[in-house]
Amino acid sequence: MAAPKIYLFTDNNEECIKAEKLLHKTGIPYKKIDVTRNGIRGWMLVEFGTMQTPMITTPNAVIVGIKNIEKYFKSSLRIV
Repeated sequence: MAAPKIYLFTDNNEECIKAEKLLHKTGIPYKKIDVTRNGIRGWMLVEFGTMQTPMITTPNAVIVGIKNIEKYFKSSLRIV
Protein backbone atom coordinates (compact mmCIF):
# COMPACT_ATOMS: atom_id res chain seq x y z
CA MET A 1 0.00 0.00 0.00
CA ALA A 2 1.31 3.45 -0.92
CA ALA A 3 2.03 6.00 1.77
CA PRO A 4 -0.65 8.64 2.28
CA LYS A 5 -0.08 11.89 0.43
CA ILE A 6 -2.15 13.96 2.84
CA TYR A 7 -1.18 14.59 6.44
CA LEU A 8 -3.57 16.06 9.01
CA PHE A 9 -1.90 17.78 11.94
CA THR A 10 -4.46 17.82 14.73
CA ASP A 11 -5.06 18.75 18.34
CA ASN A 12 -8.07 18.08 20.56
CA ASN A 13 -10.35 20.91 19.47
CA GLU A 14 -13.56 21.35 17.48
CA GLU A 15 -11.90 22.57 14.30
CA CYS A 16 -9.58 19.55 14.22
CA ILE A 17 -12.49 17.16 14.71
CA LYS A 18 -14.35 18.88 11.88
CA ALA A 19 -11.28 18.65 9.60
CA GLU A 20 -10.91 14.95 10.34
CA LYS A 21 -14.58 14.30 9.55
CA LEU A 22 -14.19 16.21 6.29
CA LEU A 23 -11.14 14.17 5.29
CA HIS A 24 -12.92 10.95 6.18
CA LYS A 25 -15.84 12.04 3.98
CA THR A 26 -13.53 12.45 0.97
CA GLY A 27 -12.37 8.85 1.19
CA ILE A 28 -8.81 9.98 0.46
CA PRO A 29 -6.19 8.14 2.54
CA TYR A 30 -4.44 10.37 5.04
CA LYS A 31 -2.24 10.14 8.10
CA LYS A 32 -3.34 11.86 11.29
CA ILE A 33 -0.55 13.39 13.36
CA ASP A 34 -1.31 14.34 16.97
CA VAL A 35 0.65 17.53 17.62
CA THR A 36 0.42 17.17 21.40
CA ARG A 37 3.07 14.43 21.30
CA ASN A 38 6.86 14.41 21.04
CA GLY A 39 7.58 18.06 20.24
CA ILE A 40 5.69 18.01 16.95
CA ARG A 41 4.55 21.65 17.35
CA GLY A 42 8.15 22.87 17.39
CA TRP A 43 8.90 20.86 14.26
CA MET A 44 5.76 22.30 12.59
CA LEU A 45 7.00 25.82 13.29
CA VAL A 46 10.37 25.10 11.70
CA GLU A 47 9.00 23.11 8.75
CA PHE A 48 5.81 25.05 7.95
CA GLY A 49 6.15 28.38 9.77
CA THR A 50 3.13 27.79 12.02
CA MET A 51 1.95 25.66 14.91
CA GLN A 52 -1.74 26.28 14.21
CA THR A 53 -4.11 23.34 13.87
CA PRO A 54 -5.83 21.90 12.02
CA MET A 55 -3.28 21.85 9.24
CA ILE A 56 -3.26 19.66 6.16
CA THR A 57 -0.22 19.11 4.00
CA THR A 58 -0.34 17.68 0.49
CA PRO A 59 2.45 17.27 -2.07
CA ASN A 60 1.53 20.72 -3.44
CA ALA A 61 0.07 22.71 -0.55
CA VAL A 62 -0.01 23.49 3.15
CA ILE A 63 -3.50 24.47 4.30
CA VAL A 64 -4.01 25.93 7.78
CA GLY A 65 -7.33 26.42 9.58
CA ILE A 66 -10.71 24.80 9.05
CA LYS A 67 -12.05 27.57 6.78
CA ASN A 68 -9.09 27.22 4.41
CA ILE A 69 -9.29 23.42 4.51
CA GLU A 70 -12.99 23.54 3.60
CA LYS A 71 -12.21 25.97 0.76
CA TYR A 72 -9.42 23.73 -0.52
CA PHE A 73 -11.59 20.64 -0.67
CA LYS A 74 -14.52 22.54 -2.11
CA SER A 75 -12.43 23.93 -4.97
CA SER A 76 -10.18 20.97 -5.68
CA LEU A 77 -12.55 18.07 -5.06
CA ARG A 78 -15.96 19.71 -5.13
CA ILE A 79 -16.60 18.39 -1.61
CA VAL A 80 -18.07 20.17 1.43
